[in-house]
Amino acid sequence: MKRRFLYVLASVLFLFFASGSLIAQSKEQIEKFKEERKAYFTEQLELSDSEAKAFWPLYDDFQNRKMKLVEDERNTWSYAHKNAENLSDMEILETLNKGYSLKEKQLELEREYYQEKFLDALPAKKVLKLGKVEWDFRRHLLRKLREEGRSNRGQGGSGKHPEGRESPSFEPSPLWF
Repeated sequence: MKRRFLYVLASVLFLFFASGSLIAQSKEQIEKFKEERKAYFTEQLELSDSEAKAFWPLYDDFQNRKMKLVEDERNTWSYAHKNAENLSDMEILETLNKGYSLKEKQLELEREYYQEKFLDALPAKKVLKLGKVEWDFRRHLLRKLREEGRSNRGQGGSGKHPEGRESPSFEPSPLWF
């Protein structure tokens, strides 16, 4: 059960970051996230100064384009589900095609960057490692949130709901919502 919760939470956080929801956060929080990501990736990929200088503009462009596609896909599915009762079969088919087309564009974007552009900035071994570093960074953020949640409960609360149940081990910080 706990593992499933963490999996769902990781998926939600990934979609959250990938969907452009950070737009609602303060510029300071966004910059803090980007700085932490940059430091983590630079350390884990062991980027030299010249590699970092070539890589980061590419990666930022990749993330911005990917977030846009993910947001468009999410909006497409959201619209379809909210209006399912009022859509004709033709409109539903068009929506399905649009949603899957956006997913294909995401894959094409990843292929373009991982098989071409990132290879112009980094050695192949570091490009291969990049996907794992992205995943590990998400896990790092989850761990950090859990630790913050534990420390927040220890500072002012019993860690229990009024009904006597234990609180979940995850308490989000303002950065996430």
